Amino acid sequence: MKPEAAVDEDSLARLAQSGNPAAIFDYAMLLLDGRRAGTDGPRAIEMIESAAGKGNPDAVAMTALFEAMGALRPQNWPKAFDRLQQAAELGSGRAQGQLLALAGLSSDGTPMDWSEIRRRLDVQQLVSPPPRQILSRSPRIIAYAGFASAAECDWIVHRAKDHLQPARIFDEASAGDTYHAARDNTSVEFLLPKMDLVLETVRARIAAATRLPVPVFEPTQVLHYSVGEQFRPHHDYFDFESEGIAEHVRRFGQRIATVLVYLNDAYEGGETTFPKAGLSYRGKTGDALFFANVDRSGHADPMTLHAGTPPTAGEKWVFSQWIRDRLPPGSAR
Repeated sequence: MKPEAAVDEDSLARLAQSGNPAAIFDYAMLLLDGRRAGTDGPRAIEMIESAAGKGNPDAVAMTALFEAMGALRPQNWPKAFDRLQQAAELGSGRAQGQLLALAGLSSDGTPMDWSEIRRRLDVQQLVSPPPRQILSRSPRIIAYAGFASAAECDWIVHRAKDHLQPARIFDEASAGDTYHAARDNTSVEFLLPKMDLVLETVRARIAAATRLPVPVFEPTQVLHYSVGEQFRPHHDYFDFESEGIAEHVRRFGQRIATVLVYLNDAYEGGETTFPKAGLSYRGKTGDALFFANVDRSGHADPMTLHAGTPPTAGEKWVFSQWIRDRLPPGSAR
């Protein structure tokens, strides 16, 4: 069963109640998706643990993510890697792909010793960022060469490519997301059911680089630009001109920072430009770019106006992470 496929939810729920491990996992993943997660999340996590205890490989892989996130438990990265190894040994292709990506390896089709690959994983090494290069002090813009490995980048592109949708922007009038001519690329948002240990590892690395905790991160997005597609000049911070925006910021916080990780470089054009700062950046595969959307006093910085210019050849993939200045309401972390 696949959570993405059309499914009779009532039938799936009944099958889950009968104790079928695959049905328990699939039904729990439905409960974790979208608006239900706020109320049904704890029950769904417990159901996934139950399915994992019954030997469902993908459920075991999902519990690896819960260990790394500290979801309803203390955070435990070594246990997360152990769970991922267990899922790989049970035959979870997703777990196997994650282990290989985290170890910087690729499969040549021969049988793998998953315990040996797991032994290669060291959490401190995996979450430690490379040295930074200051590109601008005002606005604050920092580059990191080799922030993510090629194997991690390939895996994230692999995870994103089948889920792309037209990208949206934040609408100031409604304080919600909408489509706009200023942005014509595609993207995917990684809510909890789509998350995995590779994505969470990159997020932990970003937290170490920015000294901002993962719980204040928005859901990660992966952006895709085909030839001619772009995100025209814009700011990532929220403007307080409308009452709707002010109320949104009071509840959910200001978007204080942005981190981009460039997942490939087989394209022409496609630079990230800062027209007011007179700066343009084009990362190689695995490079990252940080910029603060507010100044050091916490006020929105108009100098952070930026754009994703269109590729003139090839296609561009970018990991995008927005960061707020506070936990969302009702957050348990």
